[in-house]
Amino acid sequence: MADQTRIDLRKMISGPFKACPKCGQHEYGVWGIYGKRVLRRCRACSHRDFVTLPPIRKKIIYLDQFVISEFAKLKNPNARGHKAIAANPFWQEFYDLLVELRELQLICCPDSWSHQQESRISGMNADLKQMYEQFSGGITFKNFPDIEAQQVYELAHAWAEQREPAFDYSPRNVLSADPNEWNNRFFITFGDSPFVDDSAIQSSRQAVHQAVAEIFREKWAVEKQSFEYWYEQERADHQIVAGKKAQQAAADRNEAVAAMVSGAPHSLDLLEKILLSPEENLFQGIAMILSRTADGGIRSREDANELMRKFIFATKINDAPYNKLEALMWAVIAMRAGGGQKDPPNEGMATDIKTVSRLLPYCDAMFVDNECRSLLSNIPGKLKPGLAERVYSMQTKEQFLAYLRSLKQNLSEEHIAGLKEAYGDEVLANVPPRDPPQGA
Repeated sequence: MADQTRIDLRKMISGPFKACPKCGQHEYGVWGIYGKRVLRRCRACSHRDFVTLPPIRKKIIYLDQFVISEFAKLKNPNARGHKAIAANPFWQEFYDLLVELRELQLICCPDSWSHQQESRISGMNADLKQMYEQFSGGITFKNFPDIEAQQVYELAHAWAEQREPAFDYSPRNVLSADPNEWNNRFFITFGDSPFVDDSAIQSSRQAVHQAVAEIFREKWAVEKQSFEYWYEQERADHQIVAGKKAQQAAADRNEAVAAMVSGAPHSLDLLEKILLSPEENLFQGIAMILSRTADGGIRSREDANELMRKFIFATKINDAPYNKLEALMWAVIAMRAGGGQKDPPNEGMATDIKTVSRLLPYCDAMFVDNECRSLLSNIPGKLKPGLAERVYSMQTKEQFLAYLRSLKQNLSEEHIAGLKEAYGDEVLANVPPRDPPQGA
């Protein structure tokens, strides 16, 4: 007779326990946490019901890949560099504060395309993946082309409606899930995608670094220009590059289709060329927006084409906030080259700039490396974005720890009640006492 495995569902009910409203036994525990509600179930009589949790607003904190790497070394005694990291009390306090704030439902630390890409080419990939997923709780920033498209599409809507653009930097718009939900006790993650070629990632990084190094030495270091000049140059290049990539992708698709018709093997590379590129999707999305009127009507083909022509001629894509921020950061590097800096930025800088420029507007705080933060702090005053104040590094680590500590000050009674309902009193162990009410 085959073995039979019986699952005792009562073991899936965890504390905190309270008296069951139906049978009265102290067996009424937590079955699950779903967004803004706790599902309680009794281990004695199976009575169950939802309890509504109070609304929360978590701070969105982005941790640079180097932070994830240091944390992975901290938690793995066998990792190279563990002793040096463990000997620095900052890293343990930093880690503990983040864990505590996440348990208190005060922060969300989403992972991103950059974490995934940089971890894949590291010998510590498994440790790094486990670490960034631990803090993200499975909440991920959308792919960068999707974030770019949201901003460009608002420019297109504004152009069609003859108004100023109104960019919405709500984090929910760029995250895979609502960050302002109460964390469940577990979440599901998946292994690395088998369709990602690690060698291709490394080759792409090297190619970008080589191109940056060439521009650094042969253009920025040679031409003595103002910061405003380099900023406008970098900003203006974006739409041109996007257009060329869209044209090249269309040409590659025609070749791929012809190869498939001729009976060539259907390789993954060949199939990828058939799909629309991010740049093609971007321009098609703009065309779709400009083809419609504000009241939902359809413009004539002639009117839509003319509107598209004027939009492109006005280079409105270059006005996207992510492009402006990226251009400012590259302009700092151009000025450094012209000022005598000998070495171009390291291989990871292009990824750092892309990450900061795409994600910073949606974050309450970022912790990056000193070099990346210095690009923001060195932007001239009249052009420096206020967003730069949200970025921290090792040079401002004490200020960042102070910022994190401040988040758990004076939690509302409603929030505390929600924590007790969902997780129990233990989660409040390190929360400072509330200020007494005035007049008490």
